[in-house]
This record gives sequence, C-alpha cells and structure tokens, in this order.
Amino acid sequence: MKIAIFGWVIQEHFYVYLKQLLQELARREVSVSCYSPLYLYIIKEREEFSSHFHALFDEEAPLETDTDLLISIGGDGTFLDAVCHVKDSGIPVLGINCGRMGFLANVAREEIMQVVALLCDRRFDVEQRALLQLEMENNPFSFGYALNDACALKTETASMLKIHAYIEEEYLTTYWADGLIVATPTGSTAYSLSGGGPILFPTCEDLILTPVSPHNLNQRSLVIPRTERIRLRVESRSSDFMLRLDSRVQRVTSSQELYVSSAGFKLNMVKIPTPGYYEALRNKLGWGEDKRNRE
Repeated sequence: MKIAIFGWVIQEHFYVYLKQLLQELARREVSVSCYSPLYLYIIKEREEFSSHFHALFDEEAPLETDTDLLISIGGDGTFLDAVCHVKDSGIPVLGINCGRMGFLANVAREEIMQVVALLCDRRFDVEQRALLQLEMENNPFSFGYALNDACALKTETASMLKIHAYIEEEYLTTYWADGLIVATPTGSTAYSLSGGGPILFPTCEDLILTPVSPHNLNQRSLVIPRTERIRLRVESRSSDFMLRLDSRVQRVTSSQELYVSSAGFKLNMVKIPTPGYYEALRNKLGWGEDKRNRE
C-alpha cells in the first residue's frame, strides 16, 4: 500500500501523534511519501523522522499515480490545498485535524491509530464531493478548480463591486456588494455560511450564489442546479479585484468575464465510521445550545 502525507507545518504538540502514525504505517509495511516542504520542515525539527519517508512529491514532481490515498495533516485550509495535488487522479483524501472546526479534516489526533487500521485493512468508504471549475482568459490559476468556493472580492481599499451575473445566457441580477461567492455543497459551511447562505448536504448536486455584504438589502443567496453555467462580469472603480479559489488568491483586472460551473470530475474523500454529518453540524456550529435541551 502507498500513502502520501501532505501538510505545511507540524505543531509541537502533534509530533507524538505523527510518530505514532509513521511507526504504525511502517509496522504495516506501508510505503509513505511526503510533500517536500513538509518533509524539510519535519527533518529540520526532528531529524529522526527522515527514515520514515520513501519518496517526496511537490508541484514539480507530482504524486505517483499508484498512490492509494493521501493524508492531509492540518485544518480544513490544508485539506483544500491537498486537492491541488490530487487533482483529477481519483486518489482519495483523508484529513487529520490539527486546526479548529474541521469539517473536511474530521479525524481527531486521538483517533489516528484506529484510523490507520481501517485504512490498511481497506475498511473505509469513499464519498464523492463536487468541485467548481473557473474559466477565463489568461486564467491566473494553474489548477482552476475549487472544492469550497470561487469568489470575486473587492480589494483591500476599494469601494464595493458591481457584479453582473448571468445564468447561462439569461441575465440574473447586478450585485452591488463587497463580493460574490459561488459555493459547492461542501463549501456551504464555509464562507457562504458567513454571508447567510444555506447549508446543503455535501452530496447534493447544486451551486450556491451568496453576495458578500450586499448594498441591495433585498438580495439573498440563490441555489441553482449544478448543470447551470454562471457568467460574471465585474466592475470596480479600482479597475481590479481579488479572485479567490478556495484559499488561493489572485488580483485580476475587472475587464474580464468569469465562467463558473461544476467540474467534470469529483474529489474522492475518505469516509470512515465517525459521527454523522448532522451530529457534526450540532457539535461544530453549536446547534441546540439551549439549556432546555440539556434538561
């Protein structure tokens, strides 16, 4: 079995869990590759870990195609970055949570040993998650896809944007706002939720449009079928705006048109026996925090 490990840094308290993970994988004769920047960070802090890795990968040396799965160590942001390395390979991704909320990186560090057993015995399911595709002239993103959302946002000091939105060729509306979020069901619990957008079950087949701080007080989030293609034309007094795909950000000129649609492939996300999605909503978002529910 071949497992890849992705991340950016290892917090001091997590080294004991990383050691457990690597030792158990070695005991089970699993071949482990590591993201190059993470490897350099680890061996700088803990030289003895270097012998656990059999190969490295990065943007210049992609993941080996026969990799069985990728483990992301960090928070949800790290998980989103991991998607850029898996791309359309179909390699499943599992997130071990070292962050806070952990909707995507949903394995607690205390569960590592039992999860390794499930992985090595291949006792896990794979849940497919929809991605967005961004198309435009001179696309600044080498990987023009997003698991959570694609956002057009005003720059730091600019006034609000004027965003003309079309669904296919039909005019929808013009948003006067700080930005516009196009989110997947997975991204419905991320930035879109902060803007008042609805929560969709992760396997739903829809897209969500949520304005950011709209000046049109009667505009609300809109849910549309995944089969629709969204066209956006952005106007800004500063002649540019921020374009974001998940955690990746680029500044682009406002003379371009953006096309956002569902991608032609999906991400395979490792699903292990953990608390269900509705329980996660209750626990992570604090639903039911009413003393009457504890009586």
